[in-house]
Amino acid sequence: MLDKLKKHYRNSITTDTSQQSGFLWFITDDGAPFGISQSAISDSESRLLRSMFNIYENDTIPAYSSAQLKWESILLGNESTDEESFYRFVHFFSKQPITDFISFSEAVNGLFPEDAVLLLNKDHKGGVIIETSKQEFTDTPYEALKDMLSTDFYIDISVYIGSYHHQLAHAKESFEREQQQFIEVKNQLLPKSVYTIADVVPQLLLQSANPVAEKTLHALLAEWDEEDQETLKSIKVFAECNMNVSLAAKKLYIHRNSLQYRVDKFYEKTGIDVKQFKNALTVYMAILSYEHHRNL
Repeated sequence: MLDKLKKHYRNSITTDTSQQSGFLWFITDDGAPFGISQSAISDSESRLLRSMFNIYENDTIPAYSSAQLKWESILLGNESTDEESFYRFVHFFSKQPITDFISFSEAVNGLFPEDAVLLLNKDHKGGVIIETSKQEFTDTPYEALKDMLSTDFYIDISVYIGSYHHQLAHAKESFEREQQQFIEVKNQLLPKSVYTIADVVPQLLLQSANPVAEKTLHALLAEWDEEDQETLKSIKVFAECNMNVSLAAKKLYIHRNSLQYRVDKFYEKTGIDVKQFKNALTVYMAILSYEHHRNL
């Protein structure tokens, strides 16, 4: 059987157990371990191999827990359930593979609750942490995840926190949709530690905007010249801070009177009062569009 697999997978199969990263490892009935490159295995082939061989377990590749196996099966579409319980996906994306899975798992377990489930993508370039209990929202563990990977593993990642979900029957669809959401707009997002749906949706809307909508947004700021960039930045932060002058001024490191002056200046020049929610939302979208076209 092993000889037949070698003929089929050729250079994608190995018996060298030192080659752990990027391989899915099995063991024959005779006790011989072999690994197949994850990039060479389709989902259907993976299921077939798992039914034919036992997973090879050693100190470098830990066996998935029952919770991880359950979630892996759900996200692959191999398990259907009507169960309802809280879950949220914390997606992370990297250009480099995570090679030390054990150390990475231990680090994640130190940042997240015990019931959180970690799964890596096939190529180990990112994956997902599945929160299965609702936590008080804070950026701390997510920012710490990015910092930990950067400093301890020398990997730069992007972290995207998904929405709350409850129906496990829709988990695969929700997981794939959220991944696609972020991939679609990641090149338009400004660098930051953690992204949420509030960062992603405006960019998705701008990408799908029809020509009339684009021209309308551009026209709002068409006469804005380079010397007023600080005012535009201030208006953007003001909108992001829910039109809270004190909070926005603190983030901008300016006095609240200075921010109020810029808000008034914007009103005088455009006739748009960004202290009203609908106006602030419209201008915020216009600024995002303006920034996008300036960076092209």
